[in-house]
Amino acid sequence: MSLTKQLRQLLYAVRQRSMAPRTLCVHLAPHQLRAAVRQGQRLIDGSQQQIALANPGGHWQPAVDALHALLLQARGDAASAAAGALSLAGLPLEISLSSRWQQLAIVPWSDALLSEPAAHRFLQMQLAALYGDAALGWRIVADDAPYGNARAICGIDSVLLQALTALAEASGHPCHAIEPALGAALRWLPRTSTGPGNGTGARSAPGALALAEPGRLTLAAITRGRISALHTQPSNADWSRELPQAWQRWLLRMPELAGIPRVTVINLAAPPATALPQQFELADDLYGAAPATLIEAAA
Repeated sequence: MSLTKQLRQLLYAVRQRSMAPRTLCVHLAPHQLRAAVRQGQRLIDGSQQQIALANPGGHWQPAVDALHALLLQARGDAASAAAGALSLAGLPLEISLSSRWQQLAIVPWSDALLSEPAAHRFLQMQLAALYGDAALGWRIVADDAPYGNARAICGIDSVLLQALTALAEASGHPCHAIEPALGAALRWLPRTSTGPGNGTGARSAPGALALAEPGRLTLAAITRGRISALHTQPSNADWSRELPQAWQRWLLRMPELAGIPRVTVINLAAPPATALPQQFELADDLYGAAPATLIEAAA
């Protein structure tokens, strides 16, 4: 390829990134709200925000209240946008949720998935078998895995989902996604991070993600860009020491995953206290670094 053609392709890629719409990406968890503006795959410098929540009960309402405050502040930003300051006003929202407030599972294929309402009843019963009667009040969605394949499903408290969609609408922000943090990671990480590269950037080969959250580790095998296997377990503050052991125990139960050469680690907890083995690749912070401000949860 000629140098001229290479430069033309580089300039085209830069132009495409600059034309991508901006999105306000927010992560809600029991003890923190993280936010940043993304333009395509790129974080916008200076947009990162972190709000620490004093929320001992772990209920989702304080996080929703913090998001409300952030969106109210965004309305005021509109006036400063003319002066060249970064404005959050009206930006589309993409919200990822802590695993405390949503539950993922892999369910086997069933012919019930071919039509409604049988598909909804089947998925509801699958989650109820794992998480009890509380799942009967969840909104459940499934991925679009091919016919005959197991599917990843996600259940979210219907009241929480309604609160988030109503807040976004009332604040003038189109809501493009409400999803698990793993879903956000799959979309935002570079394509080659979830599997060995094949020269095209496609995610056709199996890979794995590890998500570290306060008090929980989640491991996910990724096949052709979809979650194909899951494992979750409690963890203490030193998650970086527990992760390799958790991975090895999972491999004992699922030896077919042993050929995965690299596990991409998404950290939404404390910084790793110990160095990770070479197999584990710590990804860039999805929301960027930002100083935290503290908000007390309402009594």
